Amino acid sequence: MCALLGLGCSEEGCLYTTDDDCIEISNLNRQFLFRRKDVKNNKAVCAGNAGKVMNPDLNIKPFKIRVSPSTEKVFNDDYWNSLTGVLNALDNTKARKYVDGKCVYYGKPLFESGTLGTKCNS
Repeated sequence: MCALLGLGCSEEGCLYTTDDDCIEISNLNRQFLFRRKDVKNNKAVCAGNAGKVMNPDLNIKPFKIRVSPSTEKVFNDDYWNSLTGVLNALDNTKARKYVDGKCVYYGKPLFESGTLGTKCNS
């Protein structure tokens, strides 16, 4: 969680969390940011709230949608160009390849932390 130590804490810095999914009880044993009280709430919002507890100086903006071809109106050129890097925690090969492809295209470093091993483009 090095990102929570200092990245996104300056006036111009920000961390973005993206997920359209809600927390289920089955998530609690493998996702350390979430607690029982978070069940049925959006993962991006809860992750942001947990980050703020760890570091109140963190600037975070949650998106209750996933990064995908269908959301490119939101996650457009301006969005990708504004990023310094991407931290990814996906368990879906299609989504991982999509995000990896965007990082390759925009020249952004990607820290991949998904559960399926190295199965992307770069």
